[in-house]
Amino acid sequence: MDTYTQVWAGSRPGCLIFLLDQSGSMAEPFGMAQAGAGRRKCDMVATVLNGFLNELIVANTVAQRDGTTEVRPRAEVVVLGYEGISVGPVLQSGLPGQAFIGLPELQMNPFDIERRRRTEIDDTGQEIEITVPFPVWVKAKAGGGTPMCMALEQARDLAQEWATNHPDSYPPVIINVTDGVASDGDPSELARQISEIRTNDGHALLFNVHITDFNLAPVTYPVSSEELPADEYARLLFDISSEIPESSRQLLRSLLNKDIQPGARGIIFNGDAASVRQMFVFASVPATQPLNVHE
Repeated sequence: MDTYTQVWAGSRPGCLIFLLDQSGSMAEPFGMAQAGAGRRKCDMVATVLNGFLNELIVANTVAQRDGTTEVRPRAEVVVLGYEGISVGPVLQSGLPGQAFIGLPELQMNPFDIERRRRTEIDDTGQEIEITVPFPVWVKAKAGGGTPMCMALEQARDLAQEWATNHPDSYPPVIINVTDGVASDGDPSELARQISEIRTNDGHALLFNVHITDFNLAPVTYPVSSEELPADEYARLLFDISSEIPESSRQLLRSLLNKDIQPGARGIIFNGDAASVRQMFVFASVPATQPLNVHE
């Protein structure tokens, strides 16, 4: 029985597999009606994902009695970029050839620490700009076609291996971020194969975030494909997206402060920066829930 109730813990980590479309169209700007308007889609996705990974690390960092801090290994992460005719890991780690990277190791292996400016309110109520460190694990990239099927195939194999090695953990969660149609075939069969992977807690989940340059509001977590534009590709993404588990649906309702209907699918169509981050946060909620001190 699928319960989807296992909290991510050091002894039972969760699995996040991100698939990033890095095709040529990702160099195009967002629509002017969207958050992030005018920015290249690949830049926005990289910024949101880097910020999310840093938030995930911070959320799992605990103070020790000696004054030091420790990052709890409650999640293992893979980021695969796909473009042209290739798919490959984006994150670097201290171990060559390692696919999944735990949060402690991720913290220690960013590509770069940039200095970025942020606006805050000081003690007098005035806006001030401050410079803050911004770890970068994923760099923006755009060029070539969209080998989504190849990416899903690699995600399937990684998820199957991970689920076999972690039978008592929450099942793998795969998040595909794309702005175009797969250039290497129909992804439906691969999505079905992913849906058959399972741990004792449930079947693997495949969520999709579609980003565009349309001047339209995002469509988030629809129950029916009729809620999407009359677009063949939009309907295909709906069909291959997993239904949101009941336990996750309740969490998503509290995150969004709006009703999410039973049967809603894990898909965002015409996503902007805010909705992309929303999907990342929602998918990782089991890694931010309170744990016993020994976990």
